[in-house]
Amino acid sequence: EEQRAAPGANIVALHSLARTMPRLAARALALIASAQAFYLPGVAPRDYMDSDKVEIRVHKLSSPRTHLPFDYYSLPFCRPDNLVKQAENLGEVLHGAVIQNSPYEVFMGRSEFRIACRVELTKAQKITLSQRVRQDYRVHLIMDNLPAATKMIAEMADGTKKDMYDRGFRLGFLGSKDIPGTEPTKPYVNNHLRFIVKYHRSDTFPGSRIVGFEVEAYSVKHTYEGQWDEKSPKLTSVPLRPDLAPMLAWSNEIVYTYDVVWEHSPIAWASRWDLYLYMGDDQVHWFSILNSLVIVLLLSGIVAMIMVRTLRRDLAEYNSVEEKEELLEESGWKLVHADVLRPPPLAAWLATTIGTGMQVLCMSFIS
Repeated sequence: EEQRAAPGANIVALHSLARTMPRLAARALALIASAQAFYLPGVAPRDYMDSDKVEIRVHKLSSPRTHLPFDYYSLPFCRPDNLVKQAENLGEVLHGAVIQNSPYEVFMGRSEFRIACRVELTKAQKITLSQRVRQDYRVHLIMDNLPAATKMIAEMADGTKKDMYDRGFRLGFLGSKDIPGTEPTKPYVNNHLRFIVKYHRSDTFPGSRIVGFEVEAYSVKHTYEGQWDEKSPKLTSVPLRPDLAPMLAWSNEIVYTYDVVWEHSPIAWASRWDLYLYMGDDQVHWFSILNSLVIVLLLSGIVAMIMVRTLRRDLAEYNSVEEKEELLEESGWKLVHADVLRPPPLAAWLATTIGTGMQVLCMSFIS
């Protein structure tokens, strides 16, 4: 009777499954319709049409001397009305990079000169700005997921010249006898930026794609007529000339300006990161390396000491004559010697979790 009833039960189960399949399919379609895609910036190219706004974001201040990064807006720079934090890629999110918007307004294809703002400095701001200049700090900006680079011409050993690039641009410089209009050992700030944006066009996509972002920093002591007017300031130091005096960091006010230059480039979007392979050799962060080595050695010594003490105590108990009768049954670390090659209960979930974690870890270093 049980054998006869089994086919009937199977038929009933198939009928119930056939009834529930349309409901499951409808629920799956509803979930797919309500799903939203996630776009990871920096992975897909972005096409800019003429006069489209191109965002410039500020990153940080770094120095090869102190190895201590600072927030961009910790110095008296021009600020936008509303500060917005936004990371450009997954690596910046995992590294905790603070990327914020900037007051720079750049539009695709427009080469123009603009006044960013005028900042009045307090005594504390003067001291901080002068100190950062003396510590050789560099400013880092980002445009279309490309970090700003400073172009230099390096002379090779064979006498040939080669274009080299450094990330970011110098915050300022110290005056010397070789620089006209400066006093030796006095700090000067670069308050005028020239954005050289390289773009690429092709028949395979509409608009233009940004493939290069270079910055040239200048120190200019701007002058203006009468009182400063926020709406329509009248600078008498424009156009820029070589005979203009540089901007001293210990000044009561600083006028920040910038201009944009667009250059067509044959470099494709997929190869726009190649120029960063020719970066100049940065100073080795020996302090960070030594700090990491000390921490690794200290933790390794603590773990080794704990393991040695545990094994020594266990071996002393096993070798004692008085307690041999009590240790006929296994105890201590010998209880798990058979579990080394025993598969876990959820092996598939364990393998999936480890694989996903390793992928995220690798992406944090690559991105």
